[in-house]
Amino acid sequence: MADYKVTVEEQPDGKWACFLHVPGEEPYNLGKTFKNEERADAWLTVGEATTAIDMAVAKLTKK
Repeated sequence: MADYKVTVEEQPDGKWACFLHVPGEEPYNLGKTFKNEERADAWLTVGEATTAIDMAVAKLTKK
């Protein structure tokens, strides 16, 4: 499995989003936005986030 990290970042519109960082690739938005950082952090603990991360890692490292 590739080395990766996930960050929570504030967007220009004031909402928060989760980004996957895989070496050699642009940051990948995991597709959800949240009203605040705490909600984004909480989303990372649920199965939906795990599935999204696994699928994105597979997509980005398949090249």
